[in-house]
Amino acid sequence: MNAIDEASTAAVEAIEKFMATLNARDDAALYDLLHLPHVRISGEGVAIWHDRADLEATYLRDFYARASPDWHHTTLDSTEVIHSSARKVHVLIQFTRRDASGGAIATYRSLWIMTDNNGCWGAQARSSFAP
Repeated sequence: MNAIDEASTAAVEAIEKFMATLNARDDAALYDLLHLPHVRISGEGVAIWHDRADLEATYLRDFYARASPDWHHTTLDSTEVIHSSARKVHVLIQFTRRDASGGAIATYRSLWIMTDNNGCWGAQARSSFAP
């Protein structure tokens, strides 16, 4: 496997881990998968978290407010690497927010820009139309 293939695999694995930590409500592990500064571009605007204190103060509070009161977990429906280098990978994902019974609340597509920060892959920026 060459360096670009390894980067693509590591980037997708980091996204899978992000979804698992979100669903497990493992805040610390989730924050470790968001590289700083972290940028989220949504249909509502742009949010930028400059440091860990910013993430801890607002990230999950804002997520829970926009996810839906019925949100229980999120499934990662698909991933597609659309461009990659050894240190940065663009991944188009589709995810579904679900209620406690597994019913779909909403499905979205999103572009995640994953970066290697000292050997640790994480999301540097994301863009979607999800609220």
